[in-house]
Amino acid sequence: MPIPLQSGWLYGPIDSRRYGRSLGVNPLPLDRKLCSLDCLYCQYGFTRAQEVVGRAEVPAAAELAAAFDREFARLAAAGDRPDRITVAGNGEPTLHPDFLEISRELVAARDRHFPGAEIGILSNSMHLNREDVVTALNECYDEPAMKLEWGSAECFAAMNQVSPRGYERVLAGLERLRSFVVQALFMRAPKADNATEAEIAGWLDNLRRLRPRIRWVELYSLDRPPAAEARAERLPPEELEEIAERVRRLGLEARRF
Repeated sequence: MPIPLQSGWLYGPIDSRRYGRSLGVNPLPLDRKLCSLDCLYCQYGFTRAQEVVGRAEVPAAAELAAAFDREFARLAAAGDRPDRITVAGNGEPTLHPDFLEISRELVAARDRHFPGAEIGILSNSMHLNREDVVTALNECYDEPAMKLEWGSAECFAAMNQVSPRGYERVLAGLERLRSFVVQALFMRAPKADNATEAEIAGWLDNLRRLRPRIRWVELYSLDRPPAAEARAERLPPEELEEIAERVRRLGLEARRF
């Protein structure tokens, strides 16, 4: 079963297996998932993919900035200092039309209350055609974790339930980033399987293309059950480790979770 949506603009801190003590930021609606993909494995379940979002659909940048200061001050007073602030939330955070302004406000609040804490993001990589998104990721984020887990346009379309045209857009967009972390989830389902030899070979080719910008590669499989109708299956740890070893042979660091 999918998990409930985040009920606030900030959540946690929680102890993350990847990021230590992590405070979550949700710049998206509290009552629905808002995403430009409809991934088979999403922990929040299926949604209607949405490419453009109006300001009336999301919290205002000024409201979020005030929430950052208010909640950061409360946590600092309680001595609960995060290692990392992670922007994610109820869908794709870069969909917010004021993403650059929000990111800069987040950096300013971090500097006031938690100097030394890193700022990260979990993104589906779909909106790097927007100048403000590229500027924000290059300027404000220590380790942007960008989704890249397919070796073909066909698998991209099947896993995300969108048009295959977005595949090359993602690759071209990632070439605009100064540096980033690859986040790759491997799974098998009747509709899509990105762990076949052909898909893994194509994915490794994509890593070669982007290698100068990749800080490291994070590999994982299903951690929380997706929508039951997806019938998605977790990859065994030994198979995931085999893929990680092939990444290492490219001269890239691979972290398996």
